[in-house]
Amino acid sequence: MERIPSWDVFIGLAVVLAVAYGFILKREKTITVLCSTYIAIVMSSSFTEYVFQFFQGNKVIANQIWIRGNMSESTVAIGLFLIVLFFVSGAINSSSSSSGDLSPFEVIVYTTLTVALAVSTILGYLPEETRNNILSSSKVGSVIYGLRTLWVIAPPISLVILNFRRK
Repeated sequence: MERIPSWDVFIGLAVVLAVAYGFILKREKTITVLCSTYIAIVMSSSFTEYVFQFFQGNKVIANQIWIRGNMSESTVAIGLFLIVLFFVSGAINSSSSSSGDLSPFEVIVYTTLTVALAVSTILGYLPEETRNNILSSSKVGSVIYGLRTLWVIAPPISLVILNFRRK
């Protein structure tokens, strides 16, 4: 019988990849990805209903364009979150040329907080039954989702504290 890896493996892998990517990006660009995550949360929270209605064929763009699809609202929310995160962080990072000093501690803190914020947001967008199934099989996912308010508050606080430490 094949054994499927736990969600904890995927979350751990996401953290490791994000930290590695953070070391490549360096400090300022890592912070822009963190800020892009907040922008993606706001955009997906604000526009999911409209985009969902568009994909259901209930909203029309320019009185001509509409799509009739079979997507759930949570799929639209997660997709919108990831698309906005990808494009906003890419646009900001491509236009920024400063790389700043590479502080391993800061990179690890910022990327870990970014992943925790993104994972808790995605878990929050899932239907309750799906989320409960994932959380029942994932200890790390349960902790991350249980502390979702902390993941919203901790990044700005860490930016202030670590910025004072740099000066």
